[in-house]
Amino acid sequence: MNSIPKEWQLEPHYEPGLLWLSRTPRSFKLLGKEIPAVESKEYPGWYFLQRGDAMRIVDSLEEALGELKSRLKHWKMEDFLGRGVPIEVSGKARKRMVVELLNAPVATPPLDHDPDRDEPLPPLLECKWELGEYMLVALIEYTPFRPEFSTRFGQPNNPVRSLVGQVCTLSAIDLDDLEEDDDDLDEGDYELLGIEDFEVDEELDQGDLDQDDEGEDEDGWKEIAVGTVSLEGNRLTVGSWSHTFDENTRVVGVAYEEASFQDEKQMYHLSPRSNHD
Repeated sequence: MNSIPKEWQLEPHYEPGLLWLSRTPRSFKLLGKEIPAVESKEYPGWYFLQRGDAMRIVDSLEEALGELKSRLKHWKMEDFLGRGVPIEVSGKARKRMVVELLNAPVATPPLDHDPDRDEPLPPLLECKWELGEYMLVALIEYTPFRPEFSTRFGQPNNPVRSLVGQVCTLSAIDLDDLEEDDDDLDEGDYELLGIEDFEVDEELDQGDLDQDDEGEDEDGWKEIAVGTVSLEGNRLTVGSWSHTFDENTRVVGVAYEEASFQDEKQMYHLSPRSNHD
């Protein structure tokens, strides 16, 4: 019998994607900044131009292929900056590309692949077309993840239990401050806007990072404990900090990654220390 709650287990997901590259380096502007052209490591001699239409992560290879097929068939590939395709092709050419996509070999993730331990797998599908000055690449990547779920503190699937024995950071915010903070944009809001996969600006210096740390305190969140997590009944201990929660306390989180819960006065957030490095 499997003792790991099903909510803690990795679920297979697949992420389709389209990538435009150019033979000639072309810079572009993002949020008012000039972004220089970067030569692709995977495709030497080609320079990243833009991503195609944003696509959702799906539950099966069939769905991922369907997403790519639709973009190729209708030639709909507007990126989050609103830029359309850099080149138009005939309907006949698009039909040929769809046929090649559907006939392309698709790898299967190894049965013994452990995403928590092993290096990420290469794309399960890669199909590319050189179109004069440009190249279009269609990809399907294996993206397993654990779902966010809601439970109660006293339940066996409480995600806090998955963090027992790990060195974690516990932060807290007063519930009054949390209500005032609801209007601020968070990472999820940026994802809804289509702005994903931000990389830290190389010009960002330690002073900027220090300002960000100060901003966390201004938002009301405070680090209250760092240490090894233990759980005896409903009594949570993080380092030298300890508190007993009601067994019906609602917990929202992702196993092995984070858990959020609250008492009468504060909201708490628990996550492995490595997530804060």
